Amino acid sequence: MKTIIYRQLQKTELAEASRQLTASYCAAYRGLMDEAYLTSLQEDHWVEVLEASAERGDICLVAEDGEAIVGAAVCGRSEERGEQDCAELYAIYLLPEYTGHGAGHGLYCEVEDRMRLQGFRMCVLEVLSTNVRAIRFYEAHGFEKIRSFMVEENGMNLTCDLMKKMIERDYPGR
Repeated sequence: MKTIIYRQLQKTELAEASRQLTASYCAAYRGLMDEAYLTSLQEDHWVEVLEASAERGDICLVAEDGEAIVGAAVCGRSEERGEQDCAELYAIYLLPEYTGHGAGHGLYCEVEDRMRLQGFRMCVLEVLSTNVRAIRFYEAHGFEKIRSFMVEENGMNLTCDLMKKMIERDYPGR
């Protein structure tokens, strides 16, 4: 693993980022979601999501090792919360071989820095309640569980947690 670079996703990289996100998503949810659903996801599954996010002006960052995209994060204004200064972290995923080595921490810190620059004071996210690794990651970055809720998605009944974090104006350091 070389030095990881965190930067804005370029429009020419949508397909590569989608492949990384799909592989990372499937690895993260294997054993937590229906395997048939996970194996049905195509490599281009995230392309439209990334395009729409970029058009809205969302924060779309990648983690790059050498010339390979190994992680990605998408964050934007929370539409459902109704507060102008509330961001929502829609996705943050790394390839499995990069988890647990600090790349996710670096990617999240870069996302939070961008949230701060855009004037966000709070960030929310939704996480699968059984995704213990992700919940520990979010808690380590200051998120707290607000409540749990049920959602039906792709024929699965899933329990999710809504988590929230206040974003300090002056970041005390990483």
